[in-house]
Amino acid sequence: MIKETIIIPHSIHSRNILDRKHWAWKSSLKKEYQLLVRNQMKLSSMVKAKSSIRYHLEIKNYRKRLLDHDNLVGGAKGLIDALWYEGFIFDDSKKYIYTPRISQVKTSGEQYLEITRGIE
Repeated sequence: MIKETIIIPHSIHSRNILDRKHWAWKSSLKKEYQLLVRNQMKLSSMVKAKSSIRYHLEIKNYRKRLLDHDNLVGGAKGLIDALWYEGFIFDDSKKYIYTPRISQVKTSGEQYLEITRGIE
């Protein structure tokens, strides 16, 4: 399997936190994700996803305080939308990506996201 990975210095917010925020704040967060993804793709000389390929998507969230699974997956929606918008994945439907694997790792250091797309 061929894998391409980007690192984003950000952490996924809990779905509970996102539900309490104003729509403008959520929009701003999504734009921040887009900028970070675009920058990392450019630095890594990564090409945009093609419609003829079905990708594996893995998101590892390194964070100080772990979330329950529902809050982690629900909080990743804006990030996945940003990955689609910037071409890291062609679309977020099952036709173009396998079920995304979203996990978290407890760390005492900096919080960040490790996002990998793979091709069989």
